[in-house]
Amino acid sequence: MAAKEKDIQVRALLVEDNDIIIESLTELMKSMGFIAVNSKTGSEAINLLNGGSVGIVIADDKCGDKEGLEVLEEAKRISPSTTRLLLTGRINDDAVQAALRERLVYRYISKPWLNEDLILTLRTAEDFHRVSDKIASLTIEKNDLARTVSLLEKSGGGSDQAPATPTATTASSVTAVEGDADTIIQAILELLYVFHPNLKSNAIRTMALVKVLAETIGMEKKAAETLYYAAALHDIAIPGVDRPIIRRWLRDPEKLNKDEMKLVEQHPLQAAEILKSFPIFNEAITLIKAHHEDWNGKGYPNQLKGETIPWEARLLRVALDFCSRHADPIQAMLEIEELSDVIYDPDAIRAVAKAVPLTEMPTGEREILLIELQEGMTLARDINNANGFLLFPKGKTLSASMCDKLFNIDRISPLDPYVLVYC
Repeated sequence: MAAKEKDIQVRALLVEDNDIIIESLTELMKSMGFIAVNSKTGSEAINLLNGGSVGIVIADDKCGDKEGLEVLEEAKRISPSTTRLLLTGRINDDAVQAALRERLVYRYISKPWLNEDLILTLRTAEDFHRVSDKIASLTIEKNDLARTVSLLEKSGGGSDQAPATPTATTASSVTAVEGDADTIIQAILELLYVFHPNLKSNAIRTMALVKVLAETIGMEKKAAETLYYAAALHDIAIPGVDRPIIRRWLRDPEKLNKDEMKLVEQHPLQAAEILKSFPIFNEAITLIKAHHEDWNGKGYPNQLKGETIPWEARLLRVALDFCSRHADPIQAMLEIEELSDVIYDPDAIRAVAKAVPLTEMPTGEREILLIELQEGMTLARDINNANGFLLFPKGKTLSASMCDKLFNIDRISPLDPYVLVYC
């Protein structure tokens, strides 16, 4: 995002009647740069929302005279681009889970909370609001320009010499607005990075691969653009799930229980819901909804099977899974080929395999466990000891002895179990 956009403070409304929680959260939000506003009743909060300019609303389960979900329903109606958070101690309640699935609630904040997770939730909520606001403003601008084009065309319809220059200039402006997709994509990639670096890394690697893939199979320009957008935006709804769940899912989906997996399985549909208000991504939505469908019909969210899965979505599935492996390219493709006719379309595997050696993968960052550090890895973030003393700086390429040193220190005084490396 542009610096001047980031400089604009976001107004965060806390709807809570517990003075201790109000004091604690308000102090935290102010320290993070938010304009913090408090309300002890749901009715008062709704009046504040009607006044506009609220970017984030945090509602407790019970907001004085109203339920928290009731307040968030009103917030969604009054200002759809406001990011809605629920402060709750009943995360497994059916109503809370339904609110998450239906995108009434962007995230819940469980009580009691860890400050690290709360800060991350507020940061991703802020970024999500800025992206939503950007999409809404671009949609309005695009519609205004389209109406201008239409009026100009009508005004010149009865003349032998239509006003070609103004019409052409305005039409090019419409194209420019549609071209702002790159700006939106970059903002979303940064949001994904804040939530979990692997999400951005997987996206940019897949974007690079599908760009080459489209060229190698002679894909038409529009279809290639749609596939590229889907590669960039497929995980836009992932920050709506708790980060500990996503951390485990990225490492091994088998580590999730049934309820946790149900939350994750909603993200293709939730992504479609987020993007549906912006026409430039309409075609990509179909691919995003199908990027976890399996060739054998056992994928999600709609259990599509075989050729009922769109061809481009089958290509995307192979490309995404290849790029998320961060393994030797030959080994990664062999692992994928072992699941041919089960998870993947054999034709899609062959198409991606031709594009892999022609693709120059961008440098990304990924989170791994400290114990997974190996010789030759380059740090993408400083490693400090428990007292904050710098052990190895960002950019350091580790030797075997450096890894052993870190492991020995960790045994005596535990370090942060998560490290960031370039990939």
